Amino acid sequence: MLATIKNIFLFFVYIVTALQFTSCKEKSPTEPAQNSRAALWAQDIDYFSSQFKAKEYGFTSLISQQSFDNYMSNIKSSVDTIQDYEVFLKLQRLIASFKVAHIVAYPSATQKLHFLPFLTSVFSGGTYIIMADQNNSGLLGKRIITIGGIPIQTVEDSLKNIISHENNYWFEEQLPLALCCTEILKYFGFTTSLSSIDLETEGAGKLTVAASEKYLNNAASGMISILDGKALPLYLQNQSKYYWFTYLPETNVLYIKYNKCANSSDISFSSFTGNIKDTISSHAVSKVVVDLRNNGGGNSSIINPLLSYLQGSPYNQVGKLFVITNRGTFSSALLNSISFKQNTNCILVGQPTGGKPNSYGEVYTFTLPNSGIMVQYCTKYFQTMSGDPESLFPDYDVEISAQDFISCKDPVLDFILNYK
Repeated sequence: MLATIKNIFLFFVYIVTALQFTSCKEKSPTEPAQNSRAALWAQDIDYFSSQFKAKEYGFTSLISQQSFDNYMSNIKSSVDTIQDYEVFLKLQRLIASFKVAHIVAYPSATQKLHFLPFLTSVFSGGTYIIMADQNNSGLLGKRIITIGGIPIQTVEDSLKNIISHENNYWFEEQLPLALCCTEILKYFGFTTSLSSIDLETEGAGKLTVAASEKYLNNAASGMISILDGKALPLYLQNQSKYYWFTYLPETNVLYIKYNKCANSSDISFSSFTGNIKDTISSHAVSKVVVDLRNNGGGNSSIINPLLSYLQGSPYNQVGKLFVITNRGTFSSALLNSISFKQNTNCILVGQPTGGKPNSYGEVYTFTLPNSGIMVQYCTKYFQTMSGDPESLFPDYDVEISAQDFISCKDPVLDFILNYK
């Protein structure tokens, strides 16, 4: 989905921006041995080891110290035989094995990488191309069958090894950039070249697609979307706004879109809630919808004025208050969804969240001294629900199919509008 692009740039940057970072340089004839490429990497790996052991709250629960030390030793011993991006991916592979979405590594600088000229989104029927450059516009809307001659499911299963995630919903949210970066595809053996890939799609058959070097923030430059020129559904509108709302007079529904758990510079969330109260008092509102789809988090307390107001309002009853989630609902937005579920009589509609209700969070960072890689670690464990559910599951699971997306339909909101 288009909103996927927003989230993957926020949370997948740790993979695609430093696969070829240059802080660890080849040794020159006059360079002292202690400043050799291998030595610089060894210093970084040792620093990562000591800091992660000391700072990560869940270290002893995530991996044994012996296994961790052995893995670090193996990375150091392989530095002379692999490329810098492979060293980074080996480190990220360890991090991803913890199955904690908040533990990630962020590179220090943006480097040019080889990107294929399309971006994808996962639907129940498969992985579809939703953005492409003009030369490959014929791929828009096509379902991918193979990459490098390998079934797409096999490719995606391999990429799970380097993407930090706690459930498959968040993995699917983070997948698109990895799938079009040939450095990553080459690391897993799906191509021998960084400049092209063999692709097979349903409807366009087999072809070779060329990759080009781009900076991360320009990875989608020159691309067109399958939704260009179409009337977007509400959940894909105003994505740059932290929050906004609209009254739907034909159904008497107040629709609130919460895109980011932070105060906007335009209007504080408290004032925003005041505007919502004024609108409700002056309109015949029958239902209130709080849409948390594609909200990647921030500060979980920001939403409290709205939550408190709705708790004490006439809308705190079954059939009048609805909360929408999907796989892009993550971190603080997930905590907000849980708060609504536990403290109001709302009905949860949509798709399961990208994070687990019980997981590590409250993140801080440290930076490796030579490569500049920034490592995000957790300092707290959040226990919000009994047991160990994989996700916060909606009361009504309503799917958005590839055809719904392409046709700009929102069956989730339609379900709520028609709910009686």
